[in-house]
Amino acid sequence: MGTYGIYCNVIFYVKGVPAVGFSIIIPAYNAETTLARCLQSIRKQTYEDYQVILVDDGSEDNTLALARRLTEADPRYTVVSRDHHGPGAARNRGLPYVQKEYVVYLDADDYWIRDDLLQLLHRQISRGEADVYLYQMVKVTDDGTVLERYAKAPFQKENQILPLGEVYIDLVKDGQALASACNKCVRSQLLRHPDIAFVEESFGEDIDWVLQLFACAQSICLMNLQAYAYTQHKAISRSTHPDAPNDLVTIVSRWADRVEQEDLPHRQAVAGLVAFEYGICLGSLHRLCAEK
Repeated sequence: MGTYGIYCNVIFYVKGVPAVGFSIIIPAYNAETTLARCLQSIRKQTYEDYQVILVDDGSEDNTLALARRLTEADPRYTVVSRDHHGPGAARNRGLPYVQKEYVVYLDADDYWIRDDLLQLLHRQISRGEADVYLYQMVKVTDDGTVLERYAKAPFQKENQILPLGEVYIDLVKDGQALASACNKCVRSQLLRHPDIAFVEESFGEDIDWVLQLFACAQSICLMNLQAYAYTQHKAISRSTHPDAPNDLVTIVSRWADRVEQEDLPHRQAVAGLVAFEYGICLGSLHRLCAEK
């Protein structure tokens, strides 16, 4: 049984390709200056079988009104509003609206730099469905300048469905795990696992979520595809907030206990990421001591 592929606004039938669509969840907080750019990067996608769930996280500016205005003409877009509790809570709020087979996260101050991201993901999924597809980010300044010092080496094992336990230690060792939700395309069914949810009102929600994800996922596909532009703001951000190191220490301590006390799937892989984040804790401690 085939499916309908949608490219460049032309619908055609692709024999033998499984029906795969993407649910894109966007948490947005005070994003009136960046939201249009974010949504434009979605509209430029050459594969159009997607839905967008935009969750306004209690913005104090015109984000909610702008979101409604920019999406009202397209039925694929759903705008949801909630009180402000952080991006983790906003992403959790969006999950019940998911209708497609895979979920992709995109933050409202970031954007995709590949117009064919969804098309390439669909092509890879059609060759065999993994639980997680991992692609690469670039860091950019507010004006779009790429920060080359954050570039990662290419994946050595690419475009294959791999058992997670066999490759994740290498990803951690090379700094490729990247504790972010936004460079991962995840099977929707896996995200409905009772042990996977973003912690709320925390500055480490992505780190904790990735640990949950890789404690449960069975397979992964690595794609040498620089597709996501992560904006490194000059102003203080969630990652540089003074409370962020404390939240990270809490997460690392909790997961270190779980690795030691529980029979986790892929225990060694999870332990590797916990150790990696512990190293970041030590770096944060050094920075905080230097500030005193």
